[in-house]
Amino acid sequence: MPEKEKKQLSKQEEKHIEKHVEKQVDKKIEKHVEKHMDKTLSKQLMTKAEFMGAQFKQHVSTAIIAAFSFLIALSWKDVIVHAVERLIKEEVVASAPYLSDLISALVVSLIAILGILLVTSWAKKPHILQSDIQTS
Repeated sequence: MPEKEKKQLSKQEEKHIEKHVEKQVDKKIEKHVEKHMDKTLSKQLMTKAEFMGAQFKQHVSTAIIAAFSFLIALSWKDVIVHAVERLIKEEVVASAPYLSDLISALVVSLIAILGILLVTSWAKKPHILQSDIQTS
């Protein structure tokens, strides 16, 4: 073969080899990026799923606690009404029949307000923790 043909073939071969190497490098890079993205996305999804699961549990537990609290309040209401009726003289009850109900409602309201204040101060979360959970 003449010299020029050898050079041409070698140039063609170089181009072919370059293209082949480029394709292989691109494939390896693509696989690496996909693998890294899959890991990153799966971590983010797991974090979000855990956060949503925790929020769901928190809301369900709040609803259940509210239902039990309502039952407890209903049972104590009768006790408070009877205690107030015994404390108030019969003449006062006769002249103002709703006075015992009013006093009972005030007592229950005060107890409920104190309970709400205690629970809300106990349940407060630092803003730093909430923002960390939501951004991660």
